[in-house]
Amino acid sequence: MNKRWGLVLAAGVGAILAACSTPPAAPISTGQTVALIPTGAPVLRCREACLQPWRTAQPEAADLLRRGRWRDLAALLVRVGYQDDLSLYYLARAAQGMGYPDAAAKYYRQSIALSGTAISCVNLSRQCGGLALPRAAEMRLAEIARRPIRRRLPIARRPEAPVWARQPAAAPVEGPAAAPTPLAPLPETAPPPTAAPPVRPPAPGTSDFIEPPPAPK
Repeated sequence: MNKRWGLVLAAGVGAILAACSTPPAAPISTGQTVALIPTGAPVLRCREACLQPWRTAQPEAADLLRRGRWRDLAALLVRVGYQDDLSLYYLARAAQGMGYPDAAAKYYRQSIALSGTAISCVNLSRQCGGLALPRAAEMRLAEIARRPIRRRLPIARRPEAPVWARQPAAAPVEGPAAAPTPLAPLPETAPPPTAAPPVRPPAPGTSDFIEPPPAPK
């Protein structure tokens, strides 16, 4: 019996030592959490514990929304971490402004789901940013649903000619081609024939014989 309890005690001590030697998980930074926004992952989870920090940060969030500073707004929301219909609406606007409409649609739906509950801005924080929720979120969600879907049309290609019909490529001309020599224009009419001189008869007392010159001595 004592041996069994000794083994149990040793196992318990070993488990405690192993748990103490395991390093704690590194906290996720604000930048890493902001990087999750394009996926639509839930990044706002704190409620009553973060209520007072949210009341302090909500006017700044509204100002960032008004100026269109979407990344700064997302970083502020993630840093505070408060979750209600207004903070989720701000988060959806930030995602939409950064060019992530699918993620924005998810956050708009989450904001609509929390409106009217016990943790909505009307019932808990008493700060709704001058918005009529969930109507404002529903209008934004409908706007995303109406956006045109842009699809790239396939490029039509001409059918390739068969091998026997392909023409060999002309050899490139390295220098300027010489200009052809112009031909002389042809006369429009043939020239008249030249008349032969008249034949005169020999004079009387002359002969047609021509005496050759004397031979040299």
